[in-house]
Amino acid sequence: MIPWLAVRVATGLLVIGAVACRDAAPSARDRLLGELRGDAVTVVVADGRAISHSRIRAVLDVVAAQWPASMGCVVEAAYGGEQAALSVDRGRNVTVLVATAGDPKCAALSQRAPGLWIATIGAGPAAAAPAVRDDARFARALPYLRTAPIAAVALGIGDAHAIATAQAEPFEAWLAIDAPGGDEIAQAVQVQIDKLRGDPAAAAFAAALQTSRAGNQVVVRLAGAPDLDLAAVARTVLGWAEDRTRPDIARFACPDPGTDTNCRNGTTYQLGQLREELMMIVDTGQVTPVVESGVVTGLRLGAPVPHLGLDAGDIVVAVDGRPISSRAMFQRLVPRARGETTVLVRRGTTEQVLHFVER
Repeated sequence: MIPWLAVRVATGLLVIGAVACRDAAPSARDRLLGELRGDAVTVVVADGRAISHSRIRAVLDVVAAQWPASMGCVVEAAYGGEQAALSVDRGRNVTVLVATAGDPKCAALSQRAPGLWIATIGAGPAAAAPAVRDDARFARALPYLRTAPIAAVALGIGDAHAIATAQAEPFEAWLAIDAPGGDEIAQAVQVQIDKLRGDPAAAAFAAALQTSRAGNQVVVRLAGAPDLDLAAVARTVLGWAEDRTRPDIARFACPDPGTDTNCRNGTTYQLGQLREELMMIVDTGQVTPVVESGVVTGLRLGAPVPHLGLDAGDIVVAVDGRPISSRAMFQRLVPRARGETTVLVRRGTTEQVLHFVER
């Protein structure tokens, strides 16, 4: 089944995606494509004039609000530059390039070469990787990346690949999604369009979409709707993404009667010896670190701690609001508890804060 992320990314691309290849791109565009490298899975390139148009800028301002505050001047530099490009690799590292004749006066940007500035979030580009311009994975998308006022490419979203391009005047856009199983893609796209139609802020946008199918490719076009509030649509889509990634509340049950623990609602526990009994999480629980992208994000229990309501596989994420990065850190924090503390536990894909109070 086509993953939810494929359709969500596709919908997001469509908000600014489109077809506009009227003028040959300036040489600065090829220069950016020659500098973007790394294991890129998403690439966006744009003319400064295109993204600074009020219609497009309103959308990008909504998206930019999700970025670190230090990147605000990078977005402003892109609006005022000749060309701008962004890439995201599999490790979610972001690279932004801005081609501009002037000095953008932005601390987050460093000069890569005369007239070319770079900013990164995360580890940045892999120097040994081929440039996007020379990477065979982008061969099909390269004509759009070179010539469209705005072009976006997403590769390897599950089995799906997506290309979108856009222009501001006259406003038009298209998005093409390719993957094995065209019926599945078409159905998933229709589900998202129906969801947009059910949202007052996005209903007019959804009504202006036209979908067609050719083999395993689904194409969605948007044209002839210059008065759409695209910023409202962007906020709607981002809201869906936040709802999707926000952890649900985990359900915890009180331990069986007969233990020396007083429990209420599976989330509040009264313990005889707070520190000693919480230490059983690392001792009895046989915890091991959970490592994500090289960073410890919690401690996974290898055995249950029944009187605390914890099962094998539960992950201790934080103590008293402080993220746990090691067993030693847990052992330092618990003795500091003065009569009560909280433990954030992840169970499967859900999370719950457990309150522990000393009797």
